Amino acid sequence: MSGWWFAAGCIVLYVLIWLWFARKWRRDASALEARRPNPTRAEFVALLSEDAGAEIAECLWDELLPSWKPGLTPHPDDDFLKDLPIDHDEPGDWLEHYCEIAGYDWRDWPEWQEGRPTTVRSFARWLSEGKER
Repeated sequence: MSGWWFAAGCIVLYVLIWLWFARKWRRDASALEARRPNPTRAEFVALLSEDAGAEIAECLWDELLPSWKPGLTPHPDDDFLKDLPIDHDEPGDWLEHYCEIAGYDWRDWPEWQEGRPTTVRSFARWLSEGKER
């Protein structure tokens, strides 16, 4: 019988942790939405095109949109590591997917410089810089 109590306790603990993180994410998403506009795809591409070109901006929109909370869209000035609860390895996946689509080898890409901002705009510029090599 004690095994059932342990299993029930683990399930309850898991649900409580999940609820706490869901609430925190909703709060963070609301704060993010309140401090900057929530662009459409066309607006996002226009905001980012000068920095990296429309092709990269469109690719990033498609990659980033699933990582943002429903109802919240990516913005070029979002810090994807600080503003969003994403895995720190996720940007590497974005690079690999972009290279796969564009026909580049992601292993030839320049290293991300230490201290470089982790904004969507900075990531787009980095993609553009690697493309030009």
